[in-house]
Amino acid sequence: MAFGTGYVGDQEKIGAGENYAQGIVLASTTFENGLNVGRFAKIDSGSLDNLDASATPNIAGVVLRDVAMPVEDGSSYDNTLYKMVEYQREGLVTVQAVTGQTPTIFGAIYAENQTGADYGKATTTSAGNVDANAEFIKVVDSANDIWQIRLK
Repeated sequence: MAFGTGYVGDQEKIGAGENYAQGIVLASTTFENGLNVGRFAKIDSGSLDNLDASATPNIAGVVLRDVAMPVEDGSSYDNTLYKMVEYQREGLVTVQAVTGQTPTIFGAIYAENQTGADYGKATTTSAGNVDANAEFIKVVDSANDIWQIRLK
């Protein structure tokens, strides 16, 4: 592909589920089909699963996007195509957030555990949701509700 100049100054696309090259990243070969990328996931009977309004979910961390998965893909894992997924337990990572949130820097983050379309998204609302042991750092893409957070 030809470019008008030798310098391309466009920013690369950054979606949810991006690791900022630090922290603790783990992998699982047992995961739910349709596991959402860039959202909080839980460990349930040894499987990495989406949140689903269960009473006391054990938060595993944020599901990372596979490097071969396009940012525009929408982002969920098909277990017939992927044999392993990575998730981040600690460090800086991007997450998808509930639309309309107004986080404060270093403010507490919760994992949405109440509504189907938003399951696993980051939220500032504690009522009915799960403490994600995380804090807000900055908005990465306000049009798509992508935040950078720090998992503690």
